[in-house]
Amino acid sequence: MGARPRDPVTLPAFLDGLAARFGEREALVSARRRVTYAELAAESTAIARGLAARGVERGTRVGLLMPNWPEWIATAFGVWRAGGLLVPLSTLNRPREMAYCLAHAEVRVLVAVRRFLRHDYVAGLEEGAPQLPALGEVVWLAPPAEGDAVDLAPLCAPAGRCAATVSPADPATVFFTSGTTAEPKGVVHVHRALCRAAEDIAVVLGLAPEDRTWGYLPFFFAGGLVAVVLATLARGGAVVTQEVFEPGETLRLLEAERCTVFFAWPHQAEALIGHPRLAATRLTLRKGVGANTKWAAALYPPDHHAVGTYGMTETLPLCTAWPWDAPLALRAGSHGPPVGGKEIRIVDPETGRTLPAGREGEICVRGPTLFAHYYRHPPPECFDDEGFFHTGDLGRLDERGALHFLGRLKDVIKTAGVNLAAAEVEAVLLAHPAIGAAHVVGVPDPTRGENVAAFVVANAAVTEEELLTHCRVRLASYKVPRHLWLRREGELPEKASGKVDKAALRAEAARLLTAGGDRPESPPARRS
Repeated sequence: MGARPRDPVTLPAFLDGLAARFGEREALVSARRRVTYAELAAESTAIARGLAARGVERGTRVGLLMPNWPEWIATAFGVWRAGGLLVPLSTLNRPREMAYCLAHAEVRVLVAVRRFLRHDYVAGLEEGAPQLPALGEVVWLAPPAEGDAVDLAPLCAPAGRCAATVSPADPATVFFTSGTTAEPKGVVHVHRALCRAAEDIAVVLGLAPEDRTWGYLPFFFAGGLVAVVLATLARGGAVVTQEVFEPGETLRLLEAERCTVFFAWPHQAEALIGHPRLAATRLTLRKGVGANTKWAAALYPPDHHAVGTYGMTETLPLCTAWPWDAPLALRAGSHGPPVGGKEIRIVDPETGRTLPAGREGEICVRGPTLFAHYYRHPPPECFDDEGFFHTGDLGRLDERGALHFLGRLKDVIKTAGVNLAAAEVEAVLLAHPAIGAAHVVGVPDPTRGENVAAFVVANAAVTEEELLTHCRVRLASYKVPRHLWLRREGELPEKASGKVDKAALRAEAARLLTAGGDRPESPPARRS
């Protein structure tokens, strides 16, 4: 798998080392600008000075709300250089969701763009302001005019103190991820883990300075920040960004920028394959993810080096994969063995007993890039006595020690590459005065993985469209049910315990959709 990762460092030292080594090489490419490693380091220093002047120091929680622009990465490194704890925020969030994340992470300084697509973040923050006593300052950045770079002047300072003393063990990020709880959890990772994860992924993918990575994974997710950006930078490559996914423009970018590394969610890859421009596009992709998918053959050459992976926010994100130079039959046949010093254990979810190879059970993991803890939850609440994290996912290990991911034990829905908690959608539906009960499940979808489906019991007159509208103004678009059925009290299947049987609901939803009847599917959600 190549060289072992370098000794753990902090993220500011990580960038400074790259700037010294690859100074004039392109680091970030967007429609508005091209940024070298030296420019990225200098920009992050100016931002760090501005943040320090605002009182940001070691441990100060700084929220970042911005699309996939080069300025996002510069600001992130500026936060780390000033000693702050970065809290990436989803540009998809509605005001209620944004207020929760800001309050839960106790964000003191927020750096945010005023508007993006249909989102007015200024108005949204004003709506949630009463819930945010810790928020001391907001640095608003104006959306750039077409062709212009983002004006970072309100955020920067030309001189002054810029660097706090941080250690590899200091918290660096709080990523929000959905679990089985009604609200997202804050996943805390330290500097050492992010640096190590970037190196691990670069080794697994076989990245090199000549590589150019396209990946429309949001930077506010671990996959976007670590797998796409930090891993590419760790080897001196360039990250090609795209503000809004549009398959025709993506194909143009892949060809024009001579991209060699590809990251995408399944529905995005399917959109590229189905686009009429694909036949005339000269692709140079050879590395990335998706070796074990049906779309790999359409985007990669037969001798490609793409890999199949398993991971999550808690593992930052890569957990298992065969390396890029393993035989294709291995890379496409499973999710691979543990990487980067991680350990995988399969246990009986009822007894906790370790299971032998070939037996299906809960996937448990420990290792150097595992998260430190959930924010506001001490480590003993997150791991077992041996330091293993119980993922709630179902899988098995084969005789080679490779993982085969089989599904989820937890009540989590994965749609278009993003996890969401069924409980969060249920809570929003139950907030409607006409709803007495709500049960949300995931139903298979050939391109999105799963779609959100809801069975609701109404105690007053209400229409499906009224409920969907209620959800659209309170939830990010990907969380809004695509299928919703109204039921009467007593019509939902129950277990012997009296609890609603969600497995039976999933089967019922699949039957209804296969039959093509009784399916008041919501119209396509507006783009977020």
